[in-house]
Order: sequence, then structure tokens, then C-alpha cells
Amino acid sequence: MALTRRYLFHGHSAALGGRVVRIGEGKQAKLIKDGFIDLPASSLTVVGGRSDARLVGDQLTGIAATVVRFKSATASSEGVFDDLKGHYAVTLHERSAETLTTTTRVTAEVQGLEVGLTGSNVRMQVQLVRGGFTSQSSTASGETPVQLDPRTTFEGVSFVDKAGRRYMLVVEIEPQPFQEQDTFTKLTAAASDAKFARRFGHTLFLPAIASKQAPTAPALKRTDGGAVQGTIIKPLRWRGAEFPGATIDPETRHAVRIPDLGTIYFGEISVARQSRRVTMIRAELGSPWGGDLAACDFQDNGSWG
Repeated sequence: MALTRRYLFHGHSAALGGRVVRIGEGKQAKLIKDGFIDLPASSLTVVGGRSDARLVGDQLTGIAATVVRFKSATASSEGVFDDLKGHYAVTLHERSAETLTTTTRVTAEVQGLEVGLTGSNVRMQVQLVRGGFTSQSSTASGETPVQLDPRTTFEGVSFVDKAGRRYMLVVEIEPQPFQEQDTFTKLTAAASDAKFARRFGHTLFLPAIASKQAPTAPALKRTDGGAVQGTIIKPLRWRGAEFPGATIDPETRHAVRIPDLGTIYFGEISVARQSRRVTMIRAELGSPWGGDLAACDFQDNGSWG
């Protein structure tokens, strides 16, 4: 049978994942072999459809459950042809699949997230973290338009010390650059515009420029594969008192280092020609345990082939 042109769906979302590899410090440190944050996720097959994962806190067991706790979480991926009757006609060989358009949606949400050993010097608590993408089938340029879900948000991000004192971190979404610049080409072109750089340069880790400074070729942060790195959040700030000894990264302003917990990165985005990926929370855990954690990680794209 002859090969035919078809749409290759792709989308995934994971509510939580990672691995704890160490408990204890110094000579008392212990290597943990089975410290996986082992939870179901959501992923599409190449033909699209729907994939959902609904999680509750007691699904997480073992050593990871002593470091990470949550109340509930969901991960969802859906990929469909927009015209159901048109899809029906394709199954009858009355029209070609490439005459149709597609939409792919991915979302992830975690409620009641807590990171840190019970009774330890500090714990991170997040009331709600949610995010997602919606993408359309590739345009004539070959790029996939991908937009951030308008419901993407952080609520109630705080750090609690051993005495129960709570320190609130303000984590706000900066959606406009990634809504209006919904393709790789649009985003990289915007980065060369001085007005964009002054207003949204922090989302692409661009250096601050003066109001009358002429635009220059942007020094975008990229992966080895060429994907542009950035953040979907406004610069972090504390509401009220800062957590003692905490440091907000002065260059990227999307990460905070908390003593006895680790470094927490918020709203990281990677933009390639055919896909976008966001990790709402990424933690490099350190002292009195070591490992890595991600919460609400999702990617959306697809292509004709």
C-alpha cells in the first residue's frame, strides 16, 4: 500500500516527577537507589485521541513520599481533527486528511504541593500550580503555532521554616510574549525589537537596555539543538519579609535559592521550531537530601509527515 500524508500528533503532560538520590549530609549521607517520584503521566499516540491521568497523594509511596506530598493532581493530553465530519469523510476515503486542521491541548495541575521533610528546617508549599498549551496544525512555514493556556497560574507559593513562620513568594505569569509570538520565528524576531526587549526581555533572559538604546542582535540562551530558553513568569519578588538567607537569581529572576532546601526554578520554557515545553516548577534539591523534582511539565506540538 502506498504511503499517504498524515498528521503526526504529539503532546505530553506530567503532574509530578523526579528522583531523590540522597538522604542525610556529610558522613551520614545515604545513597537512595529507589527514590523515584513514580506517578502516571499523559501522552498521545501519533493518531491523537485523549489521555488522562488523575492522581491523589497516597499514590506516591516509598522514600519519595517523605520528601514530596500533594493532595491531588491531573495531567491531560488531547489531539483531534477540528472537523469531526471531515474526519469521518477521511475514514470513507472521500477526502484527504491533509485538507483538515488539528488542535492539540495539554494541561497539568497539582493542588496542595509540599516539598521538604516533615519537621525539617524549611518546606515549600504551593496551593495550586497549573499550566498548559494549545497548538494548531503546522502552518505553511512548517512551524507549529503554540499558545499558553490562559488558565496557567501559580497560587500560594510559600516557604515555611521549622518554627512555622511563612514567607510568601510572588510568582506571576507573563503570558503576552508567548501568546502574541506563537511561533519560533515570531518570538526570535520580537527579541530583536528594542521595545519588546525593554518590556519583556526578562522572559528571554535578555540584559536590560536603556529606553533610547538601539536594538542589537539578541544573545538568546539556546539548547545545543537551537531551542530558545526563557521563562513565562514576571521577576520573582517577596510579599513581606524575605526567607532568611534566600537569594533570587539576579540575572534570570525566575529562580530562588532557599537554604536547606535547594534552588527552585519557576516557569521555564523551551521554544523550538516545532514545539514548546514548559516546566512550571523545577527543583534542584539539596541538604538534607539531594535529587531533582519537576511539577507540571508539558509539551505540545505535531507535524505533517
